Amino acid sequence: MGSSPSRIQRSSHLVSTSRSNLSPSNSSSQHRSNTVCPYCYRLTRGNENVDDAFQITLQKLFPGAYELEEFVFQTKQTLVPNGFYPHVNTLVCVGLCRDEITSPFEEKIEAMWGRAFICGSLGGMLFCGNTGFAAAHHHAPETGRFIYYCFTHIAIDHEGLVGSVYRTRSGMNEKSTACGALAAFAAEIASNTLNLDFDENDIEMSMLKRHIIKQTDLSIDAKNAPDLLQVTMAAYETITIDLERHVRYDAEHFEDRQYALFTGVQIHGPNGMDYCWVGKASLLNRGILSPLVLPPTNDPMSTIGIHNEQH
Repeated sequence: MGSSPSRIQRSSHLVSTSRSNLSPSNSSSQHRSNTVCPYCYRLTRGNENVDDAFQITLQKLFPGAYELEEFVFQTKQTLVPNGFYPHVNTLVCVGLCRDEITSPFEEKIEAMWGRAFICGSLGGMLFCGNTGFAAAHHHAPETGRFIYYCFTHIAIDHEGLVGSVYRTRSGMNEKSTACGALAAFAAEIASNTLNLDFDENDIEMSMLKRHIIKQTDLSIDAKNAPDLLQVTMAAYETITIDLERHVRYDAEHFEDRQYALFTGVQIHGPNGMDYCWVGKASLLNRGILSPLVLPPTNDPMSTIGIHNEQH
């Protein structure tokens, strides 16, 4: 089964405990009125404080978050000494949300490792199941290596507001939400209208809600309703549990295979910036799951390295 929800929650504690310290009306608000173009909604240049609110929220909620390209590069640097060679003996598998704004992450992964097997769905949930994982594992040599990048996602806008994103590249002129599916889930709980019936016309959303509730201790009490950040962290926990279960099952049948597992949260920032927070990084070799330690980010705004859970 892999790690229990309570163990994975400990690695997300760094994130959730900082929530109460945030306020949209922090000191950076004095710079907001002139930082967004009223026509294209992109951040204007020339203001050193333009990203202050975003960076403050990012580092409070997701300390040590990497820029996407830096993260993918550091995973390669860490894995090559373990025998993972791009385009030689390694198949990369990507589990992200269907949302188009997650695509930069997939693009950077494929630029480094080659074409990926896609195993994600709404919210980044791993609903490809036994058949999907078996298909992926048949696409590499028996002695090959597999890398999994499985991330849910969330947005933080230029004002530091969690869940808010401008999709300027698709022509939208107003804010939207990421992750929309997880936000809808949170809204159902808060309004006491949570529907857990299985809907054949909405299979992934039906399963997302049922599966997260089953795998984690997320509150579904409207009086104690979780916010979007808490639902996002519950999705991260669930993805991690599911991924470890599936690769452990495969490893029982192929002893020589190695699996590198990276799970966490992709963060969409203002002006097309994307980051990722790594909740857990592990190497599964001969049935033993051990932590992978990545170098801390080079981002000068970040003061804390990534947190990998120990087993």
